[in-house]
Amino acid sequence: MKKTRDGRRRFSRQFKVAAVRRVMAGESRTRVAKELEIGVDLLWRWENRVEKKGEEHLYGIGERASEGRTSAESESESQRQRIADLERLVGQQQLEIRFLGKALHRVEELRQQKNDDGAAASSKR
Repeated sequence: MKKTRDGRRRFSRQFKVAAVRRVMAGESRTRVAKELEIGVDLLWRWENRVEKKGEEHLYGIGERASEGRTSAESESESQRQRIADLERLVGQQQLEIRFLGKALHRVEELRQQKNDDGAAASSKR
């Protein structure tokens, strides 16, 4: 990691991509930011940029848009983007599965509290 003249930290593209992928895979943004010792708002900006423009728009130290990239590098970047999109989708699906599992568990608990005729169970003595 390098620092600017005014002391701010500068992160590599790989660092940024790895952080964003963790969040998109379902990890808490706050937890990832804390572990990486970066601000939640900074991580959110990186994630927002990836969602709107793609990973190729997360620049590292001294980089800007695909200057001098070969077609093989562009294809590789396209494949990485596709993988990132799929990882994000899997993360979202995992969150939905957890939510629905908890909801089903709660419904089953409520169902067990009732009698067979649908009335509320009587209290125990």
